[in-house]
Amino acid sequence: MPDAIKAFGPYAAVLAALVTGLILGVQARISRRAQLRERKQELLASAYEVSIQYAEMAYAVRRRRADTAAEERVRLSEQLREIQARLTWHEAWVRFEAPEVGAAYDELVSRTRTVAGQSMKDAWLSPPVADDTAMVIPTSVVDLRALADVRERYMAAVEAHLRPQGRARRLLPRVPRPRRAMSPPPMPAPPAVGTAPDAPGGSAGGSP
Repeated sequence: MPDAIKAFGPYAAVLAALVTGLILGVQARISRRAQLRERKQELLASAYEVSIQYAEMAYAVRRRRADTAAEERVRLSEQLREIQARLTWHEAWVRFEAPEVGAAYDELVSRTRTVAGQSMKDAWLSPPVADDTAMVIPTSVVDLRALADVRERYMAAVEAHLRPQGRARRLLPRVPRPRRAMSPPPMPAPPAVGTAPDAPGGSAGGSP
């Protein structure tokens, strides 16, 4: 045994280095995955945020100042231009990074531009607010409830994309395995040739 230990001695350091390298490699891979997941989560949240900012512009236009109309037009136009640029950038990024999420985001952006865009047009054609009571804008004036379903679909797509695969498999319903059909019971063997079956009351060939 001591000779075997001595013979294995030179390889112990190599084996320890290999095990250490394997552990460090696994840890680095886990860390990279966590960083990638966090980066995706931040950018997908940013994509949702910019769609909210675009929709909120309908209220901002309604609440523009009346005493500085020219400055307000420039300010709101520049703000909207920046939001539009960010919206377009996020559309391209989400579509490239996660096509299944990109489809939901395209639907969200399209609906937001239609609904909120029309509200902004109506707001520009209306006079700016003149007092504090006009700051309260009812849904009869700006109604964004039509965006609720597409927002929910986008968030569901993001959640499904970021969910770990192992956890996703555990969440799937179990499919019951089909049971094997039971085989019929064995048939009794036929009596031998030249013998009669036993009578209910006695043995074969006996007197009554």
